[in-house]
Amino acid sequence: MAVVLIRLKLALMRHSFTGMRVLGLVLALLGAALTWYLAVSSPGPRVRSDLLPLVFAVWAAAWALGPTVANGAGTLRSQYFALLPMDRRRTGALLLVTAFVDLGPALTLVASAALVWHGASLSAGAALVAVPAALLLWVSLISLSRLVFRALGAAMHSRLGMEIASVQWGLFLALIFFGWMAVQPALAATLELRDRGLGEGPTGALLAALPTSWPVHAVDAAGAGAWGSALGWLAATALTSLVLASVTAVLLAPRVTARGVRRRGRPPGARPLSRPARAVLPGTPLGAVVGKELRQWWRDPWRGLEVRASLWAGLFIGLLAWSSDTFSFFAPFAGVICAFIMVLATANMYGHDGTALWLTAVGQGPGTARADVRGRQIAIALLSAPGALALSVLFIVLTGEHWAWPYVLTGLAAVFGAGSGLSLLFSVVALSPGVDPQLRVDANDSGDNQVQVWLSLLSLPVLASPAVLAAVFLGLAGAPWAAVPVGVANGLLGALWLGRIAHRRLDGRLPETFTRIRYGRAVALQAVPEAGSLLDRLERTAISGNEETRPQGS
Repeated sequence: MAVVLIRLKLALMRHSFTGMRVLGLVLALLGAALTWYLAVSSPGPRVRSDLLPLVFAVWAAAWALGPTVANGAGTLRSQYFALLPMDRRRTGALLLVTAFVDLGPALTLVASAALVWHGASLSAGAALVAVPAALLLWVSLISLSRLVFRALGAAMHSRLGMEIASVQWGLFLALIFFGWMAVQPALAATLELRDRGLGEGPTGALLAALPTSWPVHAVDAAGAGAWGSALGWLAATALTSLVLASVTAVLLAPRVTARGVRRRGRPPGARPLSRPARAVLPGTPLGAVVGKELRQWWRDPWRGLEVRASLWAGLFIGLLAWSSDTFSFFAPFAGVICAFIMVLATANMYGHDGTALWLTAVGQGPGTARADVRGRQIAIALLSAPGALALSVLFIVLTGEHWAWPYVLTGLAAVFGAGSGLSLLFSVVALSPGVDPQLRVDANDSGDNQVQVWLSLLSLPVLASPAVLAAVFLGLAGAPWAAVPVGVANGLLGALWLGRIAHRRLDGRLPETFTRIRYGRAVALQAVPEAGSLLDRLERTAISGNEETRPQGS
């Protein structure tokens, strides 16, 4: 059966070689090359014993974070086998076996083989111990990757798990956008580490305690002739690998029904937002959409992940800048960056809905699409603007950079306004469906939106450029506060103009939009003209460019 599943995986891989997979393989190849470079070029076994635990810890972190960030649920998903007459735990174990058959795990095995080089430099006995130690390390890394991915998906069904996932995503986004603040010190430190190792200190002690360092300890002990210690470290590594693989196999086992959150009462946000006695929202279609969206973003873990990850990313970016002497002036703009990331995160709102868009399609009437688009714009602003503003206030007060007030307010108004229109436009035109909300299992089952993200990265700076130019030139002229009205006007016009294009597009193609969600790429391409308008070409690009997670609806 394992051979059958491996052949099935290889067949699927041949037909789903995406850009993210190519990027992952390139990074794995560079990581393997760097691992061997540090192992071969280090001046002696002592320095190598310091470097290899650090390198293997980085490999573990990359395998833990990489699949989640790269939408890498694995080519074979456990849901495919939920209704087959197969033992579920055995199926989970077989799916774990297929995880080792790929170019990424193969390159990881090549990197782990650097431990054998280290053992051979010590003694023949150490080289003999290094072979099983390297294999066990490899099993631990791949098992850890599957374990984190599936555990994160399971945790998404609880508030605490969603918050943990949000912190992880926020940290990754912060490093992606502003990790360059630490690149220069890290490069300099890497060159020094190659020559002298970590030395004595808390960093070395912490790395030595990690399970990824235990294979190195086993090899070092064998090289020193301490065979009892070497076998002890090797046994500990084997036990860790066994536990990781066993737990991962259980989590990979298919489930017949989707798991949901057990509620013991009314969920937060269930109180009506529009009561006759004290109405919070108007009793209109627009008010209904705003109320629905506020509840959806609060209750749905996959939506809540987008909002919270943006806020955590803004916080981490502010802390990175504040801790740097060179870039501390940038810390007050953490809220603006949070708003920017929020636009990227909300560029697939209709994809989050899944086949629930059917309700809007069958109830479509005059003004339905307009109320739906405008209500979503208002809800996103109500949810994210207070948090972004609070981040800006926090870091302005902490850093004492009060000169940044007009620039921050200008940037927030322009980015939130133009960004809300841009995210709704991409949500309509470049919609990317995922697994229906009630059937989601993994952390990123809500759909791939890489096309929307890249287009937003290019478009949003252009849309906010009037406010940016006004802030620059009016600031040089000594009147920075005069740029705030320009930023407000920039944001308002962007929200109205782009939102109008979005709701007119949705009004004219609501059935086709639902078709895209319900039936997937092949059917959706038939409904889009090959040589149509700019929006038609954008829609075809998104349909073809985004990796498709086959929707499972009613």
